[in-house]
Amino acid sequence: MRILSTDLGAPHGVVAFSTCRDGGDAPCGAYAGFNACHYTGDSVAHVSECRDALCLELGIGRERLVIPRQTHSDRVAVIDRVPVADGDLDGIDALVTALPRVALCINTADCVPLMLADAQAGVVAAVHAGWRGVLSAIVARTVEAMVCLGADAGRIEAMMGPCICGHCFEVGPEVAQLFSAAYPGAAGVVLDGYAKPHVDLAEALVLTLRELGVTSVRRPPACTHCCPDTYFSARRLGVDSGRMLTVIMAGEEAFGEMRR
Repeated sequence: MRILSTDLGAPHGVVAFSTCRDGGDAPCGAYAGFNACHYTGDSVAHVSECRDALCLELGIGRERLVIPRQTHSDRVAVIDRVPVADGDLDGIDALVTALPRVALCINTADCVPLMLADAQAGVVAAVHAGWRGVLSAIVARTVEAMVCLGADAGRIEAMMGPCICGHCFEVGPEVAQLFSAAYPGAAGVVLDGYAKPHVDLAEALVLTLRELGVTSVRRPPACTHCCPDTYFSARRLGVDSGRMLTVIMAGEEAFGEMRR
């Protein structure tokens, strides 16, 4: 199986990318191509095949691939050993680790996959940031967990994977009001000029990260809703469909002499 991916421009010593739909030979359908998400209705065999291919690509064993069962919660898990029991990853929407060659993964199909890295400290994190996650304290909780492991907010580099853009993300008035209250006076978060309100999740995350002291932020490279042939989009395919996997992993070289 070929794995096509979008590189997210991680700092030296860190790998970060989002997978694409096209796996080369998979049949058409809502799960066609590469899908490593185990809880949206795909077959166990296909998910397992995709995960094996990814581990081969990364050069790691399956025990070093950490994929949570996301529920739009504000729960952050610190991964301090592998393997991780499946039950310990249920209801988790952000992962943090200081372990080398452990791949932290987030499944998305319109929500923002937010990857964070302090390469000097060797601390990385992966965050599932849908609109509920953006409005909750999950990003702040994740940065706090990284700092507890030795990271510095000023050194953290943030990278967003493909997600739905503000021009495509239509929301109800109650959600728009929540964002207006959370980001008062911020232009570009709640977008006018549409029949219904629109929200730019990436812009909201930029503002949140800046408040936390994270100034190096890469915005999403593409919109999932605009590019459904390249990326999974739940708004186009429905929730019973595949997901992109966004991965971040630090290697031994990212840790510096003090950790050797």
